[in-house]
Amino acid sequence: MTEQRFAPAVVTCVDIGSPKKGNVGWALLHGETRVTGRDLPAFVALLEPLIRSGRTIAMGFECPLYVPKRADVTTMTDCRIGEEGLNWCGGPGASVLATGLAQTNWVLARMAELAPNATGTTRWHELQEGRCQFFFWEAFITSRAGVVVPLEVVEGVSLHERDALVGALAFREVVVTGRQFPSDLQDEGALSLIGMHLLETGLSKDMSLMSERCAVLKVRKPQ
Repeated sequence: MTEQRFAPAVVTCVDIGSPKKGNVGWALLHGETRVTGRDLPAFVALLEPLIRSGRTIAMGFECPLYVPKRADVTTMTDCRIGEEGLNWCGGPGASVLATGLAQTNWVLARMAELAPNATGTTRWHELQEGRCQFFFWEAFITSRAGVVVPLEVVEGVSLHERDALVGALAFREVVVTGRQFPSDLQDEGALSLIGMHLLETGLSKDMSLMSERCAVLKVRKPQ
């Protein structure tokens, strides 16, 4: 196994939204299996045998998973470097960040319950080296730029499932073609929300994850 050829056994992505309004979508890729849905408990149920059998899982969430940490008070709420005008703390970005705080934690907590001894990370190399079972990343799905997934592979699903599916497919494509992480956004000081979730749910004890940005993969929405 080489670093460029490593791929997790399972790739998933969650489109964050309101469960009551049906605005959640998820996708799971495992070998030739491709499943999408809109019910988070069903998503966890599908993950359960894979988690219990020790499969490596890469999971993306379509919401900001870290915020910038800046000394300059006048720029502390500016876009993260590379967001290109889509602000994490304004408009839809702020709304999905808030919803994602609860929803991401819920998913990680269920994963921790299924595998009490498993660990998760936001560091790609730790998954590659077999030091963790779970890798978490941010799916930055936009109409402006990013990996392009052909439209025909995402027909017949809801818009939220579609976003989750193109995120998962793009991640798998990037991994298979050997592209290196950590991120499509530029490096800067960060307060990691996903790091907080890893610590709070017991999936990690590494406090330094709180101060590191996670990997962000830009994916272009099908038109």
